[in-house]
Amino acid sequence: MREDQLERLQAQVSAVEQLQGVSDRIHTEILASQTGEEALRQFAESARQLIGAQYCAIGVARADGAVLEEFLTAGLTHEQERAIGAKPHGVGVLGLLLHRETPLRLESLTAHPMSAGIPAHHPPMESFLGVPIRYETTVLGSIYLTEKPGGFTEADERTILALSMHLAVAIRNWQLLKRQRALVAGLITAQEEERRAVAYDLHDGLTQYVMAAHMHLSAFQRVHGTADDDLMLGLKYLKDAVVESRRLVNGLRSLALDDMGLAGALAQLVQEEKSRAGWAEADFLHNVEGERFATPVVTALYRVAQEALTNARKHAGARRVQVALLREDETQLTLSVTDDGHGFEPGRSHADDKHIGLHGMTERVRLLEGTLQIESAPGQGTQLTVTVPIPYQEEEE
Repeated sequence: MREDQLERLQAQVSAVEQLQGVSDRIHTEILASQTGEEALRQFAESARQLIGAQYCAIGVARADGAVLEEFLTAGLTHEQERAIGAKPHGVGVLGLLLHRETPLRLESLTAHPMSAGIPAHHPPMESFLGVPIRYETTVLGSIYLTEKPGGFTEADERTILALSMHLAVAIRNWQLLKRQRALVAGLITAQEEERRAVAYDLHDGLTQYVMAAHMHLSAFQRVHGTADDDLMLGLKYLKDAVVESRRLVNGLRSLALDDMGLAGALAQLVQEEKSRAGWAEADFLHNVEGERFATPVVTALYRVAQEALTNARKHAGARRVQVALLREDETQLTLSVTDDGHGFEPGRSHADDKHIGLHGMTERVRLLEGTLQIESAPGQGTQLTVTVPIPYQEEEE
């Protein structure tokens, strides 16, 4: 065997071993442990590194396969993505791949007759390899690689085709996850709307009648100068009823969320819980004065804070509590609730309902593609930290 043949054979063996290694990693480290967007981003990065391309992207098709509804990239920086702006929806060559069953390999992307051109602020892209992703006859999307020194080869094409089966699984999993999350989100939204309606009914109806009765009897007591024990007891009961009705209203839906936004509602919640619990200190810190966020973000973070403070009041035996709402950057919002109470072992199952609200908190955060972490130990208090992406800001009403 000549030396050049031996080198080619060794190169082929090395390529197969590398492909097997990436395939195993995708199967064990990505598909087995990641879901949704993160799995697809890691897949794109693995494919980019394996092929030696500068950029890789995965486009997820809409249910009818006509256009792209999601577009995830690897190789671009956050600054580049922001500068480019709107993501592709599947026109030009990207749209062509949605209707092909075979890969498309080009020396020059911009020279193709169906090229839609390169957007402003987009880095140059010439060499191109696109592979359609299908599950049986269903169009799931495509994977694209661009800018490989020397251009893409037939071997690169075969490699991406081999990985495309894993990608089809990842996309199918994401689609199923999105449907599940949409269903849960719909149920949570309906529940919140029902709570809001009941809260306003209580606030505008029963609470007002109780307050009016208390004011009427107080005026009667002042006019007639009576201090009858039964009258005074009745006044006390009415006053307690007003406090309780307000607590029920805020438990159903904080009306302050509508009036003051998330920061204002959390500040009010912290003070109310401090009064009820008798904490020595209860601080609220934030850097989002006057900012309004998307309703799902506002509702989820308020409910998480509400549940965490309730746990601290009922179970932690805390004396000091701190709640912080901080915008980390343009894309993330972090809520933390810290107490100096008894603490617990987060990984240990509990027989009582002490942490029964944790599942609900986790589900709310997961629907927002966020993260929830709990740091605690017996005798060392508890810190709950939630970080969620900020999809957009709502205008002040």
